[in-house]
This record gives sequence, C-alpha cells and structure tokens, in this order.
Amino acid sequence: MRLPQLNSHFLLKLVCGCWLVTKLICYKLWLADRFFPLVPVHDGLQLMPPIVHSLLFAVSLVCMLLVWIFPNRKIAVILLLSELLSCLLDQNRWQPWEYQFICLLGAFVFITDEKKRVQAWQIILTGIYFFSGLSKCSSYFIHNVWNYLFLKELAGIFDAGPWLLRAGYSIPLLEMLGAVALFFKPTRKTAVWFLCAMHLFNLLVLGPAGININAVIWPWNILMPFLLAGLFYNVPLQLFERPALKPVYTLLMLLAWWILPWLQLAGLWDAYLSGVLYSGRNQQLYICTNDLGASYRLSNCVTIAGKDMDCKTAISTYKWGMQEMNTGPNPEPRVFKAIAASWNKTYPKAINRFYLFRAGFVSETRPLFPDK
Repeated sequence: MRLPQLNSHFLLKLVCGCWLVTKLICYKLWLADRFFPLVPVHDGLQLMPPIVHSLLFAVSLVCMLLVWIFPNRKIAVILLLSELLSCLLDQNRWQPWEYQFICLLGAFVFITDEKKRVQAWQIILTGIYFFSGLSKCSSYFIHNVWNYLFLKELAGIFDAGPWLLRAGYSIPLLEMLGAVALFFKPTRKTAVWFLCAMHLFNLLVLGPAGININAVIWPWNILMPFLLAGLFYNVPLQLFERPALKPVYTLLMLLAWWILPWLQLAGLWDAYLSGVLYSGRNQQLYICTNDLGASYRLSNCVTIAGKDMDCKTAISTYKWGMQEMNTGPNPEPRVFKAIAASWNKTYPKAINRFYLFRAGFVSETRPLFPDK
C-alpha cells in the first residue's frame, strides 16, 4: 500500500490543529486565574500580571489557527515566541506534547530546506519512541500502567499471575524496537504500521471507549499516526549523512532528543523533556495539612495517606492538577518545592507536610524536605 508523501507545511498544519485543541482542553494551565500555583523559572516572574498569561494564550491560539489555515513562517515565529514566553511563566506548562510541538515548530522556523526540515522532525519522532519505551522498562510500569490500567481497569483481571505481569515488559521492548526499525528501509513501513496501531490502542484504552481518562493526550494520539506516515512511510531516512547535519538546529534536536534524555536516568534532565510517557516512574507530591478549609476546597483530591505519611488523609497534587487544569503538574522536585512554598504562603498558620510518593510493588514515600 502506498501512502501519499506529505510536506512539512501540511504536517505543520496538522500539528497546529492538534496543538490548538490540546491547549483548549487544558486551558486553565495557560492562565494565571487559578488556584493551582504558578511555577515560573524565576521568582521575579511571579509578579507578572495575569493579563500577560491571558494575552500570550490568546496570541498562541490565534497564531495556531492562522498557521492551520495558511502555514506562514512569520506567523510561526510569533507562535514560537509566545509559547516560549508562556512556558517561562509556569514550568507546569512543560508538558511532553508541548515540548515536542515547540521543537517541531522550531524546525519549521529555523530550517528552510524541506529535506533537512523533515530530517529534523524524524530525529524528534524516533527519539520520542525510543526513550518512551526505555522509560517503561521498569517494575513501576508493570505495576502502575500494565497491571492497574490495562489488566485491572480495562480487562477486569484483578489477580494477574507472574507470567502475565512479565508479559507487560514486551510493550516497552516493542516500542523501542519500533523506533529502531524506523532507521532501516526494509523495516520502516512495518514500524510505521506498528506504531500507528499502538496509538490506536492507546486511544481505545484511554479514550471514551475505554477508561476515559487524561483527555489532554487524545489529540496527540490522533496526530502521531499522520506524522509517522508523512515523515517515514515514503520518505528516506538519511540522518547520518554529512549534509543532513549541517543546520545547527538539527544538531540541537539530536542533543535534545537523543543525548540529553540519557541524563534523565540519573535525574539530571527533566522526565517530561525525555519522552517519559506513561512509564509509571514519576513521583507525585502529596500534601498533609490540618487546614480544614483547604481540605474542603480540594475534597475531590483527598486520598488515604501512605503508611509513611504523618497524616490520615493527604491531598494529591496530581488529582488537583487534573481537576483544575485537566493535566498533571510537571513531576520535577524543583516544581514540587515551588508548589509547597506557595502552599505554605497560602496557609501560613497550618501544619503542612509534603511527601513524594511513587506507587509500585514496593511503594516509596519520602519527605519533600528531608531535613525538616
């Protein structure tokens, strides 16, 4: 079967259409008029008026719509600047799809040659699939995603045996294999079909027909098969030829998507900037507080505290983010510390304790501030 070759202008239209829908789904993430704390890259940016957040959000949406109608490099530049400025104002906006879309948009802006632009996009997609698979190679994925979401929630299997649990490791291995197969002509088309099927399966599992959760990533799962088909199915992949590596931006994409993600394994690079998608490895922040008003306001986010938490119930910041912004917070320790500082400022008279929790066959709980 021969699929049509799609150029970067058409693919960018698809990206901006998906991007626009995704941002509308989690619109509160992009505004300052919310209860969930803002976490700018510098404390001085906390003083930025809320209207600035709203204006950047509006500019981005308008630019996405214009690019969707007519891909224009000047409009793309404005869109790129507005997104970068908006992300400086809140690190919770550093979502995996946002990072990917910004990098794809940057290739359109900084690379004028069509072939080299497509090659930069190929680098981004292969990196996503490889490191997404690598991040799932752990018992946390088996416990939190394979066993809980796939077997219990979707299939209704509540007592999986050891062999069925171990079968879950085939998922990350196949995803990594699919990424590697994209590099070779004899296996490229098969890899495209396999990875497209994987996204369809994700939609069936997470979408309205399945568990019906995390709607913010539904558009992304619809977009990715189109990008795979347009960038790989009938397109040669020659990343390592010398002409392909001339643009500085292409080298930056190699750095961002194939070198820096290795540092994430040592905690030296952000998980959300490393293709860590549904790995089950990310820690979550829980807040123990004796402020009844706070607990009442966030009653839908209160859960039974872990055994090593100094309280009976705790507020899950992941549930809080999903409830208010339709997406979870950026799961980095520096972000959690900023959220904790904002909480203490809001409730200075309360006794507040903060814990990092990661579910697993052996769950882990530790204080966010171990010296206190």
